[in-house]
Amino acid sequence: MMIEKIIVRDFRSHEFTKVTFTPGINLIIGQNGSGKSSLLDAILVGFYWPTKPKDLKKEDILRVNGKSTEITIFFKKDNVKYQLHRNITRGIAFVKYQESNSWHYATEAGQQYVRRWMEKVIPYDIFVNAIYIRQGEIDAILESDESREKVVRKVLGLDRYENAYNNLLEVRKAIDSKINAIEEYLTAMKNIDEMIEETRKSLSETIKQVNELTPKIPELRKEAERTEKRLSELEELVEKLNKAKEEKSRIEKNLEGVRTRINSLVSSINERRVKIQELERKSERLEKIKPEAERYKELEKFQKEYSEVKSRIEKELKGYEGKLSQIEERIKELIGKEEELEEIREKVEGMTETLEGLKQHAEEYEEAMRIKRTIESLKKRLTLSEGEIKALKNEIEKAKKRKEEIREKLEKIGEEKGELRSLSGEKDKAISELMKAKGKCPVCGSDLTDEHREELIKSYRMEIKKYKTKLKELEKEEKDLRTELKKIESILKKESIVITNEEVLKQIKENEEKLAQFNLKELEEKAGEYEKLSKEKNQLEGKLKGILEELKKKPMLEKMKRNIEKKMENARKELQKYEEKFKELGFESEDSLKAELEKLRPLYEEYLGLLDVKEELEKEKKRLYEEEKELRDLKSQRKQLEEQLSLLMETIAKLEKKYSKEEHDKLKKEHVEKREALTRAETELKNLEKRKEELSKTLESLQKERDNVKNKKKELEELRKARERVQELREKVRKFKNILKEDALAKVGEYASEIFEELTEEKYSGITVKAKENKVVLGVIYDGKERDLSFLSGGERIALGLAFRLALSLYLAGEIPLLIMDEPTPYLDEERRRRLVDIMERYLRRIPQVIIVSHDEELKDAADRVVRVRLENGVSRVEEVEVG
Repeated sequence: MMIEKIIVRDFRSHEFTKVTFTPGINLIIGQNGSGKSSLLDAILVGFYWPTKPKDLKKEDILRVNGKSTEITIFFKKDNVKYQLHRNITRGIAFVKYQESNSWHYATEAGQQYVRRWMEKVIPYDIFVNAIYIRQGEIDAILESDESREKVVRKVLGLDRYENAYNNLLEVRKAIDSKINAIEEYLTAMKNIDEMIEETRKSLSETIKQVNELTPKIPELRKEAERTEKRLSELEELVEKLNKAKEEKSRIEKNLEGVRTRINSLVSSINERRVKIQELERKSERLEKIKPEAERYKELEKFQKEYSEVKSRIEKELKGYEGKLSQIEERIKELIGKEEELEEIREKVEGMTETLEGLKQHAEEYEEAMRIKRTIESLKKRLTLSEGEIKALKNEIEKAKKRKEEIREKLEKIGEEKGELRSLSGEKDKAISELMKAKGKCPVCGSDLTDEHREELIKSYRMEIKKYKTKLKELEKEEKDLRTELKKIESILKKESIVITNEEVLKQIKENEEKLAQFNLKELEEKAGEYEKLSKEKNQLEGKLKGILEELKKKPMLEKMKRNIEKKMENARKELQKYEEKFKELGFESEDSLKAELEKLRPLYEEYLGLLDVKEELEKEKKRLYEEEKELRDLKSQRKQLEEQLSLLMETIAKLEKKYSKEEHDKLKKEHVEKREALTRAETELKNLEKRKEELSKTLESLQKERDNVKNKKKELEELRKARERVQELREKVRKFKNILKEDALAKVGEYASEIFEELTEEKYSGITVKAKENKVVLGVIYDGKERDLSFLSGGERIALGLAFRLALSLYLAGEIPLLIMDEPTPYLDEERRRRLVDIMERYLRRIPQVIIVSHDEELKDAADRVVRVRLENGVSRVEEVEVG
């Protein structure tokens, strides 16, 4: 597998990023927090979302203020090009492959379909353990022998064999469980023939009992039905007798109620006739005093109406007089305001002419003040004096020239370093060829003796040492120049400050020249006079406006005055009409009317007391009629009830002659006994039938079980053979895992020894790797002796961890075409980081494609392609550079 390109949108700090990868070593470089490791996370998410990685959630990867997270990866596998695309936010995913210059879907679209397809191409566990070296794995290698063994198991895939070994144990346990179950079953079924014979005997006995009991049940049922029929006849007779007695009791009660009501009605009718005579006398009196009562009512209504109208009109007239007085006073005030209005108008016209002459001076003063404020604001923005600006400009010009000189020197040093590395590599290659050569010398062509070989190798190694010394000198000079370059860059950053201050100083001078053209003292006096006069004019105009508004009210007030005078006249006319009506009714004054009312009041009150007499008389007559009718009906009902009672008593006497309580009680007891005997017989027969059926089923089941016992014996033999085969296979898996582990660790130890020797300048002559139960123990060879890891310094321990982890990946290099490393140099010192560059050149180039994420600038010397990542305003930006 080889990754060709990745495109990410709204993923963590990346808004839109496109990165191309090539065969060889690809370095993603940038400061901590710039978003470089996020590109590796994007590859993981792109390949294995949504179930892997487990620690990532949708909300964790969407960029702040981003709309939709999208990842597209172009990669090559088995010479076929693929395009994998995921939109995490919208849940869209697909994989396409290229064939004949056109793209085709590799699987169904959808997040889960794409993940399952990717698992088949490269399983997630293989990707993260063999291909991807993550931050923290080196710490796990150094932490303990146990944690180191876990890393080895994961990377080499030994977990699969361990799982197979454990799974086979579970299979064996399952087989053992089945064997035990069958053995228990066969033990339980050893007496199956005896059980069948006993069941047959029980079934035969039950059938015999059923045949004996069956004929007896019809006879018992016939006896029970006979007693039940006679009992039913007696119970029907009892029911009729009880109903007749209840009916007799009801009629007697109704008859008593009718007689009581008749007596009550006779008394009530006599009383009501006396009351009707009294009411007829009162009705005649009501008709006699009715004319005087109606006259009283008419006069009282007029007197009340007159009093209300008189009071209202007098009150209205008093209110109108007050309002009229106020309106006349207000009209008088407004006539005086008309004279004041003309005086104010003349004053305002004079002020307007004066202000026109002062207006230009006021505007010039306002412009001068604006320029003065601008100058003060610009002076606050000024951070350098004129002299400081000049000095800083000279310093920046010198820094620019020095920067160009340093760049030229750095380019020259880079060329020299490349040439020295090339020469050193040639000598290394020559030494390697000399060590392998036999017969003729590959350098001069003469016979190759051991002395000649050693002499040449020693000579080449001296030259290599000189190259390395010169390289160190160049690297020191390069480092000093880069330090100076950083200082120069800090000076050049001040150029924008100088430009800003120059521009501000120029604006201050221009505004000061404009301000000098104004006579500020004279303008300030004229502007003050303008402002004072404007204020006075505004006050007079406000007063003028107020007077005009008040004068608008004068016509309305005059109209209101006329309306009030008209209302007063109408009220007086209304009161005069009522006074004229007094005379029409025959009264000279209100007092004579009141005297007449006092005279008529007693008759009116008597009239009011007799008003309900007619209605009450009609009601009493109606009630008398109803009571007389009810009395006639009750007498007829009494006669009918007496006749019914006589007939019912004769019926009861006849029924009592037919019924015998003694016979009834005896028959009840006999019926219960016969019914219980029948029930017992039926229940017993039912139980026997059920037992017969159960025994038949049991016999059939036991016969089937006898056949099943034979099958289980055969199955037991097969399971015992299968258990032996599983145990043999389990032992083979264990042995194969141990052989694979020992072989792998031996080869990993060789690679790790070579890398560790390089990293420690051959201070140590090798690494020992020993596999123990759940442990991988590391040691180092120093001065011909094996030492444990406590012998190493802190930096050497880190170098050992890195060497061991790289060796694991190199062991798998024949199987994996891709290696990803996340921050491999966080704890290495400067010298070991430089050596790591040589190791990358020598060893990692065995892997077709390597992707490294680091913040270490030195690694770019070994890279074929460099991708720089930086953070600008919270967004990751990418720059791609071809270097080799």
